[in-house]
Amino acid sequence: MVMTKEIECRAARSKDAKDMITVQFKAVQSISKEDYAKQVLSAWSPKPNSQRIQWWADYIKNDNVRCYVATNENSKVLGVGVYLIAEQSIKSLYVDPKHSGKGIGSRLLKRMERFADRKDADKLKLKASLNSISFYKNMGYKKIKEAKQILSNGSTMDAMSMEKAIN
Repeated sequence: MVMTKEIECRAARSKDAKDMITVQFKAVQSISKEDYAKQVLSAWSPKPNSQRIQWWADYIKNDNVRCYVATNENSKVLGVGVYLIAEQSIKSLYVDPKHSGKGIGSRLLKRMERFADRKDADKLKLKASLNSISFYKNMGYKKIKEAKQILSNGSTMDAMSMEKAIN
């Protein structure tokens, strides 16, 4: 008998911060060097440390931020999504590379879209990394224009502004 692995999408809690940053780090470091140079990937997601974990723990509590995690039946965090309420934008979406292609990113994105709809957002905006543009297009997002994403060290990376009407 084959057991189906249940994935739960729920609001993130501060105690998820370490797992969230680990998923982000693994996801970013798995991106092809053809899309982004190593220096960009390192600035985008430096190695997890206590300062970054604390930053995430505090960020989860921010009133303008809604963070979600996708977990398996063992409560292991497999994916992370961040929605900015006032900006009506998806800030980030990451899936552990060992679990990509299983619908986790889609489930998290749909969860954030439902939340945005309940908050009366007309459309959702995001800046897609080059490697994620096709995912967002498949989820109904339209390319708006080429963009730059500012990274934690002040450098920038190429991205694509995209949006989707949700009302």
